[in-house]
Amino acid sequence: MIKLLIRSILLLFVFFAISSFGQAPKKTDLKYVGTYKTADQKSCPIALTITSKSDGYHYKIKIKNKFLEGRMKVSKGKDEVYLTFVGLIAKKPKYEVEGQYIDNAVVIQNEGNAMNKFTIFDECDVKYIELKKIGKN
Repeated sequence: MIKLLIRSILLLFVFFAISSFGQAPKKTDLKYVGTYKTADQKSCPIALTITSKSDGYHYKIKIKNKFLEGRMKVSKGKDEVYLTFVGLIAKKPKYEVEGQYIDNAVVIQNEGNAMNKFTIFDECDVKYIELKKIGKN
């Protein structure tokens, strides 16, 4: 009787261990995945690639001959979606760069105003950088 009880408990433990460890990785929304570019690559040569991996989203930004990459967080509000580029830090004030996802495009505020002066990407002389998704990625 005790052997049967111990065997039953071991079977239950093995069942729960397998069912909890065998779960599929968290799925990401693939609509953000793809390559995004500015319309004018001569005056603002930025390309953004977003990929989905088992641990979430990742980004790679190419500016001229420079590459910046890291993880990306997606924050959804009631009517808006924000993409935070983890590890991409603005110069002054220091904060993680964020963009808003709007209609297959990522919009990043590149420059501040008279009260709050900053520039994120010196290579682009525009207040807002709009990166449009290219292809059907």
